[in-house]
Amino acid sequence: MTVPLESKSLTDSLTDALRKEVISGRIAPGEKLSEIWVANRFTVARPTAKAGLDRLTNEGILRRGPRRSAVVPILSSDDVSDLYFSREPVESSAVTTLARSKQVPMDAERALALMRIAAEHDQHAEHTEADVALHRALVSAAGSERLRRMHETVMGETQLCIAQVRAHEGVDLMELTDRHAKILEAIRSGDPIAAVEALKADLHSCRDTLLLDIETLSQRLAPAVQDQEPGEDRDQTA
Repeated sequence: MTVPLESKSLTDSLTDALRKEVISGRIAPGEKLSEIWVANRFTVARPTAKAGLDRLTNEGILRRGPRRSAVVPILSSDDVSDLYFSREPVESSAVTTLARSKQVPMDAERALALMRIAAEHDQHAEHTEADVALHRALVSAAGSERLRRMHETVMGETQLCIAQVRAHEGVDLMELTDRHAKILEAIRSGDPIAAVEALKADLHSCRDTLLLDIETLSQRLAPAVQDQEPGEDRDQTA
């Protein structure tokens, strides 16, 4: 079965479509993706397939495995701890800057609204996408291109990690949405300390939840990954 691409830059369309397949779990953690499989699946040339795989590897959503096939990583507890350790100073700087000017980015407001809609309909994948978009909007609005680039280096892996765990474990999406609303409320009120505290409460809670769940998920997936022969599973043709 092939996947149709949206009408924009072919590489951009492929990257977006492939990212959605991974984040949704349709391409599972531990699976290997070759240029040939991607080219056949999305009906693109191999150079385009390679470009899409390279982009997602740079985002941290894929990693290069044996024989240079791309692999959907199974993120460990150490990965989770390091991701949130890396995010905290960057995002704290951003919300402090925004709170000093009482500036709530429109993109963050829009992402919060999408989180509420997704929570009401128990749509975990859509909620994760809006969650990540809100945090990206906060950092982007701080006005530092270097800070934004630093943030982008960890957000692809963060989105993948959240999606992998939420796809298997129960999460209160309404409560999670309310935590994000408190961040925006503190920014709007012009209170940098409260904004950072609300941000840390969200990051620490999410990190701790993921740490509790990630070992169970890893143990569940490990036998299937160990049984795979090098190069099998989406490594040649559809």
